[in-house]
Amino acid sequence: MKTTKKTAKIKVTVTHEEVKEMEISFPYFVNDGAYYCKFISKDKAITVTDYSFSKAIEYRHVPESWIANEPITEEEFNAKFNEVMNDLIKINNEKTI
Repeated sequence: MKTTKKTAKIKVTVTHEEVKEMEISFPYFVNDGAYYCKFISKDKAITVTDYSFSKAIEYRHVPESWIANEPITEEEFNAKFNEVMNDLIKINNEKTI
């Protein structure tokens, strides 16, 4: 019995790792569309999350690859930080968190 082979054209997405050399000074600020980050070191940051269903401000370890995300200014980070902090205060109906 002979097997019939089916040939099809498909698209495959291939990702690769890229090494970037960057000269930065800390604190360093980036945004990737989901997180606003204030890097304190190459793997520790204050992150600000602002979704309609989830808001958070955290100090945590982050993947060092995030440092290569889109740079933003300290003012942009602070504006988002203040916006989310005010939202969290309103959500908790408290004056301070």
